Amino acid sequence: MLPFPLYCYSDVYKTVASAIRRDMASTAHTYCLFFRPLARREGPEVIHSDGDVRNMILQVVNSTWDTGIATGMETLPSIIAPNSAVYRTDRQLATIRHAKNAATLFIWMRAVDIMGQNNPRSARYAVAFFIRSNSPFHVTDLAFMLLRFQDFHVRDCDYQKFKLVSLSYHIDIGGIHGLLLFDGDLRHAYHKAEHRARQNPSKFKSSQFGHPISTWPPEIDSPSLRKNQIIADLMTNIQ
Repeated sequence: MLPFPLYCYSDVYKTVASAIRRDMASTAHTYCLFFRPLARREGPEVIHSDGDVRNMILQVVNSTWDTGIATGMETLPSIIAPNSAVYRTDRQLATIRHAKNAATLFIWMRAVDIMGQNNPRSARYAVAFFIRSNSPFHVTDLAFMLLRFQDFHVRDCDYQKFKLVSLSYHIDIGGIHGLLLFDGDLRHAYHKAEHRARQNPSKFKSSQFGHPISTWPPEIDSPSLRKNQIIADLMTNIQ
């Protein structure tokens, strides 16, 4: 006869398993949120986020215009990497300063062109991104970019609000890359990107893929991010 009821062992197992997951999460160097489960990357320091994390991210990002970037930064980094002992998730001055200056490449596309039959029904536009980050700022750089993208393009497009409908990302020591899917209301920002590509294709259009590209911060020219190899690697990694 067991000294304790079976449900006690079940509770102990759940507690231990939860503690192990927390410990793994705190020491993880890689955080992934993919569209396709088959894209999983395995390893002792890899954390795969799920649909619940995606939904929480969408909720925070899509409320940016109403609540502000500062409010979003209170919660978003910890949603992306809870209890991390590797990456910073605070919003101290050094963290925000680094995020504001993190060089970022964007590739603008129509969602169906990259997602094909897997395209969510409400998604019309897709923006691939690569953030050149430095440890331990990867998570806050990603969080700030998501919030700032929303805030900046609403302001830049006559206050036309739009929604992020899904996203994927891969955070690793080498940087952050991913894909953002938006609804049809991003069309104003997308058309601006197309216009820049027509006006100055050497700077704002990929010669390999024909897609409009842009970089951030806008006041700092980032020719190193517009290299063909970086663009090709990004397009390969988001497939």
